[in-house]
Amino acid sequence: MSSIAKIRLAHALKNLIQTKPLDKITIDELTQLADLNRNTFYYHFADIYDLLDWTFEQDIIIQVKRNLTAKNWPSKYQITLDYISTNRHFCLESLHSQRRDLLENFLFELGTQMVKSVVLDIDDQINPHLSCDLINFYGGAIASQVLQWLLDDLKTPKNVLISRATAILDGTIEFVIHKNTHK
Repeated sequence: MSSIAKIRLAHALKNLIQTKPLDKITIDELTQLADLNRNTFYYHFADIYDLLDWTFEQDIIIQVKRNLTAKNWPSKYQITLDYISTNRHFCLESLHSQRRDLLENFLFELGTQMVKSVVLDIDDQINPHLSCDLINFYGGAIASQVLQWLLDDLKTPKNVLISRATAILDGTIEFVIHKNTHK
């Protein structure tokens, strides 16, 4: 029942967000729609934002991280963009809520995981400081690209976003690694 209750609450949250801002949704509304009691909610989550974070984790983060490699990161990026496109209103409400950082952190985690796969494929013995710098910088760039795409009403075609990221990740990171290891 534990994971079923969480899933029901996540579905209730997504349904309520269609008609109400995230910051205005109450625990009572959520639990009533999910046909659960308040205690069940608080058994699993500290607050609605904790549920939102869990929902992102279950909906997309686990899927992207599973078997992520330097060879398939563009397809994982496609999965991320498809999720945001399909759940556009949900993501926008998250972005416009008091806890905007949850969506930003979610996108940053996805971006850094994709970049990490590329960095480690290029050089699995890379200096940890350089690796961290590259992962954070380019992971943040991907997260920013997706946030801007969301705010621009998804106007840029997904394949263009993927092409831009591929051009940067496939060439620039390798150049930086080789430049810093052959000094």
